[in-house]
Amino acid sequence: MISFSEIKDLNESNYWHQLYNDSFPDYEKISFDDLIQLADSDHRIKMYLIKHNNKHAGILYLVDLNDKAFILYFAIDSSIRGQGLGKLVLNALNSKFKDGFILECESTIGSFANSKQRDARYRFYIKNGLIDTNLFSIDSGEKFHLLTSNKDCTKDDYLYANKLLGISVDVINHK
Repeated sequence: MISFSEIKDLNESNYWHQLYNDSFPDYEKISFDDLIQLADSDHRIKMYLIKHNNKHAGILYLVDLNDKAFILYFAIDSSIRGQGLGKLVLNALNSKFKDGFILECESTIGSFANSKQRDARYRFYIKNGLIDTNLFSIDSGEKFHLLTSNKDCTKDDYLYANKLLGISVDVINHK
């Protein structure tokens, strides 16, 4: 069973921080201290541990917009990837956020040093029911596909969530 829990102690904080550092390139990262401060300053900003059968399985950082959410960071622990946990987490997110969630996925249009990884990540999301909005967000000079779990979670939700996070983004059509 998948569950989401807030960080309760130093060990959980260290786990979250380590997985965050291991999972995201520097240009995508916000300082860990700033992430904590944002989550502490606004009840809508959540810093979750993903647990599978009460064991650490990954991390989530999101903006909870009641029945909708923007997922800023989502990572499964590399030691247990490939076991279907990502799909279980997406299903759990669909249950938790009835009106949908939206997230960014690195652009797959073009040639990149990690093109295979980007393509695999994009295919994973699409295979598991996310919808490409045909929009790109531009953040930190990089393009990201905006993917949503359903059409009720929109670009406006995405922009509002980023405003709460203090992140300036642009959104453009990619078709």
